Amino acid sequence: MISLNIDIINPWSKRFTNLWCKFYDTPFEHKFIELEVYRSSSIVTIGFNYTTRRDHAGLDICIGLLTYNLHFNFYDNRHWNQDKNSWDFF
Repeated sequence: MISLNIDIINPWSKRFTNLWCKFYDTPFEHKFIELEVYRSSSIVTIGFNYTTRRDHAGLDICIGLLTYNLHFNFYDNRHWNQDKNSWDFF
């Protein structure tokens, strides 16, 4: 897992409002894209996460400025089974 995040928040705010959210199929099996725009208590947000071998593994990027945030997620919809060391299919 690679994770790089910077988040400066307003500690007196509890704001969270989802403004827009949409998910899309991809030509890759079990892979989806999710795009989201939301408002939060973050003043500045920069986030990059890349994961493998875990539930909903994939690429997750978030950028935000002055409470407005854009979130991109390219993920696998399967769950990782630690005991079998493989994907579970539901």
